[in-house]
Amino acid sequence: MKFVNLKTLIVILGVGLVFVIAQTDTVSAISVKELLGLEKPEADQTEVADESSDASNWAEATEKKAALNSQIDLDYVSLLIDNMNQSERERILADPELFKQVIENEANSLSAIAAAIGNNLIEDRNVEFLMRRGAESILRESYLTLLIASRLPKDFPNDEQVAEYYESNKAQFIVPERFHAWQIFFNKAKTNQEDAALKKKVEKIIADLKSGKEEFANIAFIQSEHEQSRALGGYMGLLKTNDLIPELKDPILKLKAGAISVAIESPDGIHILKRGKILEPEPLQLPKIEAQVRQLLINQANAQLRNAIFTQARKEYPQAISENKLDEWRLRLKTKTNSNPNP
Repeated sequence: MKFVNLKTLIVILGVGLVFVIAQTDTVSAISVKELLGLEKPEADQTEVADESSDASNWAEATEKKAALNSQIDLDYVSLLIDNMNQSERERILADPELFKQVIENEANSLSAIAAAIGNNLIEDRNVEFLMRRGAESILRESYLTLLIASRLPKDFPNDEQVAEYYESNKAQFIVPERFHAWQIFFNKAKTNQEDAALKKKVEKIIADLKSGKEEFANIAFIQSEHEQSRALGGYMGLLKTNDLIPELKDPILKLKAGAISVAIESPDGIHILKRGKILEPEPLQLPKIEAQVRQLLINQANAQLRNAIFTQARKEYPQAISENKLDEWRLRLKTKTNSNPNP
């Protein structure tokens, strides 16, 4: 398989598909069919197909440039910068030294690529396959991005759609039960003798804390072996109840606020816990999370549109894969792997 096959691949994949999705699920209360626009004029097929010649020219030009050790010029740099996000682009163009570094790194990359081509690395089947896969991935994602952007209205989701989704899914937008927690922690002992000594030490600490002889924060800062909370006097932060491991969840919830627990063992070691006030679940109001709801709707629409596009693409450009072929391929590859475990 030669690298030149990349040209043919791009020509084939570059021909646009006309997607008319007849059956699809909805994104919440929003119809994917509505977003796609079911009837697409047939004239569009000609427009997209005409672009295939550009894809062919691009492939030929790319191969020629690679073979001739392409040099960085303004056009190359312009394309490089244009394909960065806005903040990155502005940062690089505002800093002469950073701009120089970016171009130098690109020059190093192109020189290394030219060296690889000069040493015929593209003749290696695995390398060629990975290069082709990379080109396919870029082509696929660019195509999907452009197609989805053309189908989603510019104002999607609008205020009404956001409000409707929020009202229909209020259970998702709740801050769960939380509480402030403190701990003194000791790592699990390695031997039975060390374990017995550790448990005796922990019992004494608990007795001193409950009698008021010692302060929880002082003991945590001096003796606790949990580095993150140790520096904060044992404070673990505002924890979500459902995030706790089973060994700690029930004991700490049964404690009264400010009370000291008994020694609690977990797979990691021994914990001495103290709990603050439990904060009840709290609904999040739409004004506070409107941006997140909008992004959630966009993500859901993108996912369903991608699935719809893949489904239609398989209909228009089917892949001949049968159960018999799958079994045959798997068994042949399994036999090959077993016969050559260290390729």
